[in-house]
Amino acid sequence: MSRLRRIALTDRMFFVTTNLQPMAAPFSPSERTLLLESLDMEKRRRAFYLYGYVVMPSHLHLLLDPGEQALSDLLRNYKSKAALALVDLGTRRGPFWQPRYYDSICRHARNFGDKLEYIHKNPVEAKLASRPEDWPWSSAGWYVNRSRPPIPIDAIDIPSDPDALLWPAPWR
Repeated sequence: MSRLRRIALTDRMFFVTTNLQPMAAPFSPSERTLLLESLDMEKRRRAFYLYGYVVMPSHLHLLLDPGEQALSDLLRNYKSKAALALVDLGTRRGPFWQPRYYDSICRHARNFGDKLEYIHKNPVEAKLASRPEDWPWSSAGWYVNRSRPPIPIDAIDIPSDPDALLWPAPWR
């Protein structure tokens, strides 16, 4: 399997997806809660910016800025600590995460909005919830002021121009 080349690892807004192994059992509700608790602990420990998330039965999506740390380090540490927590819970054994993750950089304001909407609509599209804010393992409730999410969302000021760059482009 070839590796995807990562063009940036820090100081960008990333949309990240990480999956279970193909034959792994889906995450149970208690496991999804534990995954969010592990993400919250990692956020407190490693200081990154979190703008959106959803934990689904077979994968999770994150919209984040790792700050000065490398995205690969952040994801490795999170997945490792989450795996240990699930093993300690007694519900998992052996490797269950796919070894890699998928990421894309949100270059423009439009990308950020599109990815956040995709994250929040994921449980609805999968017919697991009738509205995004009804899925308890998501940040959607915070965005519609209906609930306090399991993990606090960091404030961000996105430009109203959908074509505005979200980080300085070196060629400009």
